[in-house]
Amino acid sequence: MTKKTAPTKKIEKKIFDLKEFKKNNGFGNVVKEKELSWIPLSDAFHDALKIPGLARGFFTSFRGFSNTGKSTAIYEAVVGAQKIGDLPVIIETEGNWNWEHARNIGVEYHEVVNEETGEIIDYDGDFIFINGDDLLNKYGNFDYSTGKEGTKRLRSEPIIEDVARLMTELMDMQDEGNLDRNLLFLWDSVGSLNGFKSVMSKSNNNQWNAGSMETAFKSLVNHRIPASRREGKPYINTFAVVQKIWLDNENKVIKHKGGEAFYYSPRIIIHFGGTLSHSTEKLWATSGGKRYQYATKTKIKCDKNQSTELKRLVWLYPLHTDIGIQIIWKCIKNKTENISLDI
Repeated sequence: MTKKTAPTKKIEKKIFDLKEFKKNNGFGNVVKEKELSWIPLSDAFHDALKIPGLARGFFTSFRGFSNTGKSTAIYEAVVGAQKIGDLPVIIETEGNWNWEHARNIGVEYHEVVNEETGEIIDYDGDFIFINGDDLLNKYGNFDYSTGKEGTKRLRSEPIIEDVARLMTELMDMQDEGNLDRNLLFLWDSVGSLNGFKSVMSKSNNNQWNAGSMETAFKSLVNHRIPASRREGKPYINTFAVVQKIWLDNENKVIKHKGGEAFYYSPRIIIHFGGTLSHSTEKLWATSGGKRYQYATKTKIKCDKNQSTELKRLVWLYPLHTDIGIQIIWKCIKNKTENISLDI
């Protein structure tokens, strides 16, 4: 007798819809980035590196030995941000900011004058300016080991974590609708502050400071700043720092003050001066029988970016005197370095 078999059930092949899968499982985010845009720097910067300035939505480092022009790039970045309407947030922890020099470079601001005495008591403009004392007054009661705000001052100096906390709070204000501006964060400079653990233990431990840099800025440089480039994000935020370097003679390599975290994190690194020394040259002119140093000539190159590395000489802005401005324009026009000129 023939054994009966059950009829074969036809199984319809299910078509997998990846688009629907992404939508249903939270993977349907927009991945397109905004069109690349720039915060303009000087013509000299553009001529030397063939890039217009600071790439918006990116992290850029200006590195080099002392007195090679790094801070001049910060002044120029403030000028560029003011031109395009981004809000510069100047975090100055070295104590070297000079308002007269800033105005000569092109930073726009006005004096706040005491109406009774006529004395200039402050400067104000389209920027946020924060120095070390401001950071200490704002965050000096915060305990970064517990994440809690206290009622008493814990320390007598600003720290690395304060800078990251300031940046985080300002971007949180953007998200909450209380700060309706694109932001340009400018920090001068990395390596000028200790970390929380070093300060509280009074040990000034370089390894702890490097750890503070890595921990405090990890989310900012790997997520919050680059995420602002995404299409659909209401704001685009940019971060640039000054970082001094030193030469490790034993291993013959450049090391970064404050640790190596801010060597790996930036998308663009602009190197000022030489590799073994500052390699700058002072430029002089004579006017009315007096000799003036009117500018500094330095080397500049892109050590890390998405385009071809270039290395050329660039003229930096003059010193703080009006006479320097007049002289340097004539020098650039005539392509001379030392001139005798009566003004």
